[in-house]
Amino acid sequence: MASSSLLATPLHPSNTTPVATASGLLALLSESDPSLVSHALSRLLSVVDTLWHEVAECLPDLEAIAEGGDVADDVMDDDGVAAASRPSIAYDLPTRQTAAAVASRVFFHLEEPVQALRLALESGEEHFDIRRGKGSMYVERLVNAAVETYVTRRAAEWE
Repeated sequence: MASSSLLATPLHPSNTTPVATASGLLALLSESDPSLVSHALSRLLSVVDTLWHEVAECLPDLEAIAEGGDVADDVMDDDGVAAASRPSIAYDLPTRQTAAAVASRVFFHLEEPVQALRLALESGEEHFDIRRGKGSMYVERLVNAAVETYVTRRAAEWE
């Protein structure tokens, strides 16, 4: 018989449950309940390195959440109300930082290190700490992007 610690239940979800597609989590980003959005972002962060190609379609939404804004929704919501007429959703700092971390990872995989670095810095130390991430390709590439940006700016000043 399986150990109860290995079973995922609604009261005790397992964060190790494999996710084959990000579509369900991405759909939650347009929900009006900030707690659903926060949960979706946390789950996306755990799978973004394998499903980044799907998550990339929602980069504008992730950046909007990271900046504290509302997710763009060109279609009517479930109540038939246009997105523009819905009240704006206020996201807390941890939710905005998680959105920035997810978007940063996507930009990293898209080989856009400057954008990835910008968002990594917005994500806070919980998500981007060069001391803890030492040796990871993600951290090393972003540190290199920072150094390259610095050298380029200093060279421009000297000219």
